[in-house]
Amino acid sequence: MPQTQQSGKQQSDTAGKGFGDSSLSPSSNSKFSAYIESIKGKKMSASTMREQIMNTLFDGATDNPTTGKWYIFQYDPKFKAQLKEWDEYPLIHVMEVKKGNLLGANIHYMNVRARLGAINNNRFPAKTLHYYIPRRADSIFFEVDDLDVPVMSQCPIEKFHRNK
Repeated sequence: MPQTQQSGKQQSDTAGKGFGDSSLSPSSNSKFSAYIESIKGKKMSASTMREQIMNTLFDGATDNPTTGKWYIFQYDPKFKAQLKEWDEYPLIHVMEVKKGNLLGANIHYMNVRARLGAINNNRFPAKTLHYYIPRRADSIFFEVDDLDVPVMSQCPIEKFHRNK
């Protein structure tokens, strides 16, 4: 079979330059990444995983969340009796801070398969957008590094409450 001729538009040698090379690939060296590596193949309850993740992220905890960042926290809604359902442990991307409240996209309101697409495109369906009152959030927001969000989104850490 004859070899393909280069037209001059292709790069002559791209093998091993940025594709699969861990030194050039985005990755996180966070405590969360180390935690995920340590639990691979182990069975544990969602509540145990949630507690361990929050303990792992404790160093990055804040009481003042910032627009554009990701957080997980424990939440007790003020009007929970009127809500059809709510997530006690939301994983949100803070969209805006308005009158002291947070507008966040909680990706737990999406199915697990759809979460990565929303994260990668930074586009979230309306059903994920909720206002959160910071003082109802146990005063601690655990910041999640952008590089850890895709893996975190796949962890079963949500806890939904449903009213009848």
